[in-house]
Amino acid sequence: MQFLSQTTPYPDETIESYLLRLSQDNGYLGFADMADILWDWLVTQDHDLEGAFPNELHSVDVYKASQSSNFRVRALRLVAQLSGVEASGLLNLCWLRSNTQFGAITAVSRGGLLVPRQLLRKSGIPVCTECLKRDTHIPYLWHLRAYKACHKHNQQLTRICGKCDAEIDYRASEAFVECECGAAIKQGPKANQADLKLANALAGNAAAKLVGLLVWFSQGQSISFDDDEFSELFVSYFSNWPNGFEDELSNIIELAIVKQLRPFNHTPFRDVFGSLLKDSKLASTDSQGYNTVQLAIIAFLIKLVEQNPKKKHPNLGDLLLSMLDAAVILGTSTEQVFRLYEEGFLAAAQPPKKNTFLKPSNNVFYLRQVIELQQSFAPNIPNNQQQFVPPW
Repeated sequence: MQFLSQTTPYPDETIESYLLRLSQDNGYLGFADMADILWDWLVTQDHDLEGAFPNELHSVDVYKASQSSNFRVRALRLVAQLSGVEASGLLNLCWLRSNTQFGAITAVSRGGLLVPRQLLRKSGIPVCTECLKRDTHIPYLWHLRAYKACHKHNQQLTRICGKCDAEIDYRASEAFVECECGAAIKQGPKANQADLKLANALAGNAAAKLVGLLVWFSQGQSISFDDDEFSELFVSYFSNWPNGFEDELSNIIELAIVKQLRPFNHTPFRDVFGSLLKDSKLASTDSQGYNTVQLAIIAFLIKLVEQNPKKKHPNLGDLLLSMLDAAVILGTSTEQVFRLYEEGFLAAAQPPKKNTFLKPSNNVFYLRQVIELQQSFAPNIPNNQQQFVPPW
């Protein structure tokens, strides 16, 4: 079996877009029609592939295959063989699962770009009509929720059908320039400048550093990517970075002093700053080097400790950190923090009772000591965790 028309993929195309074009070029009534034939053929070639290739366009990407992702890859290799293209060329169009995480959010990868899964659109894929006039395919950028304007044509992506008010989604309509209701997609208005600025950044070399910041900002400010004001608020916030962020932290400290109920050397860091350190891990992954948000937090905490030197009466420099919090500040693992405690580099405010162990969530380390320890070591090398104590 071989497709009569050999459709060539575009480098920036999505796998759904390519398979839709492949079905259209070969005269099928729709993707599902082609998928049924492919399903039968794949099973005859390899019985393990039964059910590995879905007949719904929105389900074909590799990261959506979950536990059967290896069979999805094998199925796509066979499809590439029928299409007369390199298997690697077809897999490069897919979002692949990754072991790397942005905090607690899983990541997907495409062409070396790691993206928080939360950033991918689940339903509705807006389009640029000018792009579709030139090259009829869907770029992967249109699948990113923060990409709302076309950086090539300076116009907003069209998200809603002008006739039926439904979200435009080529995976549902199986058409590039028409809504599912059959109406032609109209051109979007001139691009909002903030949307355009984010679009240019996502399309450029800054994308790897930007995607984590987008998720961190969205969660920290409790604003959805889909909010019309998201881009403007994001651009405005980071145009004053890190001064505005430091002002926020200073206001938190002032409020903590007013509301203080117990000595600061008995006050957990989280009682003052909440999940600040934990959430900062959203801004980047270990594989992407330095974390802009964490660097700003550490710089602020260094100043806080300097402004609150060790005295007879406890102050803000004596806040208590957990092993998890200390690991974020030190840029290392909780295992390394425990080793630092075992080797005497860090002292516990309250040593554990006999026959008990420190738990990662126990608030036992002084902020002052952790910051001083962090300053006593050379800055970490990008893409590596800090190693303070040699492994056992």
